[in-house]
Amino acid sequence: MKIEIWSDIMCPWCYIGKARLDKAIEQVGRDDVEVVWRSFELRPDQPRTPGATLGEMMRDKLGLKDGETVELFEKVRVLGEVEGLDIRLTGVRPVNSFDAQRLVHLAAESGLAHRLKDDLFRVYLKEHQNVADHDVLARTATAAGLDADDVARVLAGDAYAADVREDEAVAVRRGVTGVPTVFVDGVRIAGGVPTVEQFHWALAEAG
Repeated sequence: MKIEIWSDIMCPWCYIGKARLDKAIEQVGRDDVEVVWRSFELRPDQPRTPGATLGEMMRDKLGLKDGETVELFEKVRVLGEVEGLDIRLTGVRPVNSFDAQRLVHLAAESGLAHRLKDDLFRVYLKEHQNVADHDVLARTATAAGLDADDVARVLAGDAYAADVREDEAVAVRRGVTGVPTVFVDGVRIAGGVPTVEQFHWALAEAG
């Protein structure tokens, strides 16, 4: 069974979706599940240097009021807490995720993409570290089990850039316009963030 997930580590809903998927896989007890993380950039033009907070960006670009962002951030915090996550959106500063996406492709070659995605989500959404900074990325990737020399080589060049762009091109062809978007054996499931039950049903029915 192949599960493809288009996501961006900038996205707290993707973090929640990953936690729900992990629960569903454990509940179903299948050992033939292949999870493939596909690249998607929510803010491809975002610089690598942190600037405005997420709240400030939402107020400036979406016209939300302070109280509305506080309410939304609290909703995400509570939903994350239900899944065992600690998501702290107040103080998060969006950055470019392209290099992080490249490292996920590197990690996939050694079966470590799932672990690295989890660590990148945590480092960004809980610890508020700059996940566009190469030192932060190198520490996070090696802690997840990736070879330090391989990580340094990727960050120093453009390895896996074409893979990221191909994921994004496939997203366009398959109608993916937001994240998380999940396909199980080529079939798209539930718009938005699937629940544990929706993941469970899709896993039980597939294959």
